[in-house]
Amino acid sequence: MKVEYIARKVDLNDNVRQLTEKKLAKITKYFNDILEVRVELEQERHLYVADLFVKGKDFDIHSTSQHKEMTAAIQDAVDKLEMQARRAKTRLKKHKGRSSAAESAWSVDVLETESLGRGGEPRIVERNTIPIKPMTVEEAAMQLDDGAMDFLVFRNATTDRVNVLYRRQDNNLGLITPEL
Repeated sequence: MKVEYIARKVDLNDNVRQLTEKKLAKITKYFNDILEVRVELEQERHLYVADLFVKGKDFDIHSTSQHKEMTAAIQDAVDKLEMQARRAKTRLKKHKGRSSAAESAWSVDVLETESLGRGGEPRIVERNTIPIKPMTVEEAAMQLDDGAMDFLVFRNATTDRVNVLYRRQDNNLGLITPEL
């Protein structure tokens, strides 16, 4: 991990650099794809200010800390950064887990090729069972954005009717309300 240092009104020695890199090594256990790390140290009157920026492939975190001692300011900023990294990692895991959970909730039955007719008519090659949950159109839109599917079948909570929300080719959403 390459660290870029910017020092304003501060004498930056090797001990501070080694301490900072040792403390920042905690962040690498949360993310492997760190692109850039920038440490800005500044002295304002009687306080040292440490600004840390970590940029990665899927995340951007920043922390700032002020203290009377430079090493304490760095330590505090790294602790804040570690807490943000932990939160960002759990958010990424939850986001990835949602799409796989939605895919695993569907059961798929593929018919054997010998049982299919040879005529030029369309034939069923998959069968799915879909749980229909009551929700509002806004909740369905949010769930469709989170998942990997292009459509969502749900029971509209306001009208108590089955609806289908689907993603159009222009990335807008369409709503189908069947009439009985």
